[in-house]
Amino acid sequence: MNRLRVMYVVKNFPQISETYIKTEIEAVQEHCELQVIATKKAALACKNHAPFRHIEDLGAIREAIEEYRPHVLHSHWLHSARLLGKLARRTGVPFTVRAHSFDSLWDEQKSGSGWGVLFRRYRVPRHIRRAVDLINDELCLGILAFPFARARLEGAGIRGDKIVDCYPVVNFRRFYNRSPNGDAVMNVGAALAKKKMDDFIELGARLPHLRFNLYALSYNVESLRAINAARGNPVNIVPPVELEDMPAEYKKHRWLVYTASKTGRVGWPMAIAEAQASGVGVCMANVRPDLREYVGSAGYLFNSLDEAAQIITRPFSDELRELGFRQAMKSDVFEHRKLLFGLWEKALPGAFSSILPRRSAQERLTSA
Repeated sequence: MNRLRVMYVVKNFPQISETYIKTEIEAVQEHCELQVIATKKAALACKNHAPFRHIEDLGAIREAIEEYRPHVLHSHWLHSARLLGKLARRTGVPFTVRAHSFDSLWDEQKSGSGWGVLFRRYRVPRHIRRAVDLINDELCLGILAFPFARARLEGAGIRGDKIVDCYPVVNFRRFYNRSPNGDAVMNVGAALAKKKMDDFIELGARLPHLRFNLYALSYNVESLRAINAARGNPVNIVPPVELEDMPAEYKKHRWLVYTASKTGRVGWPMAIAEAQASGVGVCMANVRPDLREYVGSAGYLFNSLDEAAQIITRPFSDELRELGFRQAMKSDVFEHRKLLFGLWEKALPGAFSSILPRRSAQERLTSA
């Protein structure tokens, strides 16, 4: 049987801070043929990546689809759902989208109460409102989203059967390492205001006897350098590191302290699972209740820098380290890629028969 052909239509590829796209491609290309189109240039490109073409014009993208004749279109971020929906309607090729955090989180607006019940109304963002009908369309095979986002997405009008709950995209095999770790403290991610990395610098200033490394990528790095210099450079700001080299960096550390703003839209960072797979203790800002599900019983959530300081100045127990290895496996893309394949198989039945569980005749009829 012919392999399923997938056309990725994504922004910023191959941006070094957006490793989830690169990681997903590495996992699915074992069983699919791929072409990648980037609709926007990367500000800081990684060195190793799948071949791609940079095409911004919608008509030119449509021509590329008609030339390649993919079975399915795929993208990341719900901001891209409208684009893929329009392309699907013009070409007849179905699509899927992997949602993330910033595109699935928005504030609740309390709208009064009656009969003792508090009603909530969501300020649904424009990119969601414009995509609801397209996602609910038969040409959308489904979207993958973090479990905590389901209530908001359904509340915005997206059909529940269109949503597949899925953990972050992490190559567990790449990071899994049970050897001893170093004793430094790290933070990692895109240098965005919502990550509140200045808190990490402040924590480093409070604990000068510990070594702090900040793997900040793009965006506000220069601003962080200025803050760090003003505090006497308590943190080592590390230049960009390629994904393939990050496992060795994690092994230098005992703790990951992931800072975040409570008013921002930080979701389930891949760094949490990568750190746990590497044997690193996790300590994350307690910005939402759902983080306990992701961090699991292996890690800590802190409510203040004083609390974070108390946590990371204690040893990281072997018991929690073992729990961390198991927790990180929940994010292994080589396991949960089957969720994506299950959606794609609707476009080419039997394409993944060798790796997906067999379905009964009744199940096949129900899903048809």
